[in-house]
Amino acid sequence: MHIPDLQRHIPIYTATILGALNTAGYQAYLVGGAVRDLLLNIEPGDFDITTNATPEEVLAICQSKDWQVVDNLGNNFGCVVIVLEGKPTEVTTFRGETYGEGDVHRPTATWYCQTLREDLARRDFTVNAMALDLQGNLYDYFGGQQDLEAKILRPVGIGTERYQEDALRMLRACRFVAQLGFTYVDDAASQGPCGMEGTPYYLPQTYKFPVERCARLSLERVRKEMDKLLVSPYAGRGLMLMMATGLLGTTCCVKEHGRITEVPLLPEAEHLLNLHQNPKYHIYDTWEHTLLAIDDSPRDLAIRWALVLHDLGKGMPQIRKLNKDGQPTDPGHEALSAVMAKDILTRWRYNPDFIKLVTWLVAQHMRFAPMLLTGERTLLRWVRAEANSGTFKSSAEMTDAFQLLVEVFLADMGATHAREDQKLMAEGRVLGEQVVELARKRMPVSPKDLHISGKDLLALITKEEIKHMLAYLLERVQSGNLPNEQEALLTAVRKNIQRKQKS
Repeated sequence: MHIPDLQRHIPIYTATILGALNTAGYQAYLVGGAVRDLLLNIEPGDFDITTNATPEEVLAICQSKDWQVVDNLGNNFGCVVIVLEGKPTEVTTFRGETYGEGDVHRPTATWYCQTLREDLARRDFTVNAMALDLQGNLYDYFGGQQDLEAKILRPVGIGTERYQEDALRMLRACRFVAQLGFTYVDDAASQGPCGMEGTPYYLPQTYKFPVERCARLSLERVRKEMDKLLVSPYAGRGLMLMMATGLLGTTCCVKEHGRITEVPLLPEAEHLLNLHQNPKYHIYDTWEHTLLAIDDSPRDLAIRWALVLHDLGKGMPQIRKLNKDGQPTDPGHEALSAVMAKDILTRWRYNPDFIKLVTWLVAQHMRFAPMLLTGERTLLRWVRAEANSGTFKSSAEMTDAFQLLVEVFLADMGATHAREDQKLMAEGRVLGEQVVELARKRMPVSPKDLHISGKDLLALITKEEIKHMLAYLLERVQSGNLPNEQEALLTAVRKNIQRKQKS
């Protein structure tokens, strides 16, 4: 099929490589995700080329044109990376693959094949198994363009066979659903429905993934896929597919010091599916409430992880209660959720600062709600307590954390009946702005946040007295009795000195 409009969107550096291969007598095609994205009018992140030229023949062309090359022959069979205009392009020879039981992600045997169709047949999903030549001709042997138009993500052939080959493809399926907003469809036998009928996340049919294959995937690869999924536009759909196929309940592994450690993905979330909530406040059950909150939030990894984990404590035996109307309530769930969040992110090997931040967001996500209900603004007391808690190193760090917390709170509230009350949502936003302003302007966390320096104080007191005086000033500013302004701070120092002299 000839699609000339696509031809104009191939960047010059990629077209130059395609043209050089064609001029030398070889077939060469833009392939994979770039073709998919061009058809969707999305700017591709990178451009890959497939060709019947061998790596040695590709290298010969590069040498004749004095092109910069990163030679990956030892690590990636049949692939040469060409750098033009500072942009890397992978040029890979047509190849076939077979997989065994050893490595669940890498093929056990790879060989050069003769045709484009053979090369495309080894790819994961139909929308990724299309090729485009320099003249704008589209090569689509597996119905990828039709699936794009129908917004379907479908494996090439039988899904279970593709996943038996490469276990990471199961996570990629969920990630692509999250990025594209597509519906997953498989030629394998379908299972029953998943979720609440009538919600955006309800799946009328699901498919069984061979999730036991994930046990030998590295945590590093799994975490990369999860991070990409979570910051995608349709993250809720991707997470629902993970839930429906059993991926959340499976494991991957970490290899350290010659030992393999099993790492559960997220089995703690499985009980949230179909977990009833009080319909007076909630429009969805707990899991789909979580998904809606995620999709309504900024695409920030800390915010998204906090929302994934914020309600894990709900429904737990020590938390769940019934109110006088017989409806469920989960007082204190945020504290248990925070404990669970810390455990989960720690085993996922996130860095300590990220774990601390997300855990804090989960622990604090319910603090705004009582203020909205009662009208009692306890923001200053709250911010002061956080400034003194030792959680944050500076006022700037605390302010950034409160800004993220506001987004977590609004997304959580917006995934309830409150989303229909524009006035209430606006009040929530104002409340959030107030707490951020307090943190930024009125609540230093350490003496370094005071608008006064040790050099300023040396004109009034001895060097040995500075530490004690800064602690005194910090306490005064945090209590709200003294503005964090240089002249006001110096005046307070002078009065303190005078009182000591009189006594």
